[in-house]
Amino acid sequence: MTSGFPEDVGVAIVCHNNRPTLGATLGSLEAAACPHERVLVVDGGSTDGTADWLRTEYPRVRVVVLATNAGPNPGRNIGIRETPQPYVFLMDADVQVQPDTIQRLRAAVDGDRTIGIGSPIVVHAGAPGTIQYAGGSLHFICEASNPWMNRPLAARGPAPADVGVASGNGLLLDRDAAFAVGLFDVRYFMGKDDGDFTHRMRIGGYRIREVPDALVLHGSRPRSDWLFYYQLRNRWHFMLKNYQWRTLIAIAPCLAVHEPLQLIVLHLKGHGGTYWKAVRGLIAMLPELARDRAEVARFRALPDGRLLGSDRLIVREDLMTPLARIGKGLYDGLLAAYWSLLRHTVLAG
Repeated sequence: MTSGFPEDVGVAIVCHNNRPTLGATLGSLEAAACPHERVLVVDGGSTDGTADWLRTEYPRVRVVVLATNAGPNPGRNIGIRETPQPYVFLMDADVQVQPDTIQRLRAAVDGDRTIGIGSPIVVHAGAPGTIQYAGGSLHFICEASNPWMNRPLAARGPAPADVGVASGNGLLLDRDAAFAVGLFDVRYFMGKDDGDFTHRMRIGGYRIREVPDALVLHGSRPRSDWLFYYQLRNRWHFMLKNYQWRTLIAIAPCLAVHEPLQLIVLHLKGHGGTYWKAVRGLIAMLPELARDRAEVARFRALPDGRLLGSDRLIVREDLMTPLARIGKGLYDGLLAAYWSLLRHTVLAG
């Protein structure tokens, strides 16, 4: 039996053509004793009858239907804005919570307003004893670090920990903190979007508390090639928008190596056209960059040296040539040594 659902938490689910999985998602919330009236589903232009099905099967669940699919971020922002409770559990429509997940997250942030996000551990739906995402941090090259990926949940241990970034699969958000950093960036569509938001929460001085006995189940699948455009464009914009100028200057030698390597690998794998399309997409976003940087500077409480790190880079297996696989360990080590030097010199403090 689960404990009562927290009175000060609402739930917002973002979906697009998730009718096959949404029933299990809502069923998991029912098992968590979440009242239907406390749930908001934001449907991003689905064509599978999701909204009609919800109105028939879950008439007490609130539904907002968007005219088009612009990625999950407009829906996430509506979910944050339209939830009347001070906390919102924001989740995707292909995620299931365990019965006590939200309760445990709420307990973990109770009484500490420096915690802006309570983050569960994401495990594979088909193998719930195996981690899909935990212990996330942001590499200074602006790539994800996910040190517990595909490792046993038991190996992670029972201790809660502060993390650098968190997966958008499921997040307990302090709504005031989310508003303070400007919510999700709707221009990103997909790719680096949850990293951008959770990193800005850290820039604003808020902590992300990972709670190991709070689990969400997520079905994993390979990333589609069409995401390359957004991952490339958004990564560059992420750095230009969120990094301090002294950081960008200090890491320029590494970028001068990393970007050509990335370009070569993508061209060898037949994605060269996508790379240059992403360059054009970035250029189109540059007119708003001064405003973006001013907004981040407005709420910045922590410098980059305390927020970024250098862990093993995650590279898709299908992009790894035999030569790249041999050199990756050396490359990770060189980046780590360079970042340590920066942390103790120009980015100290």
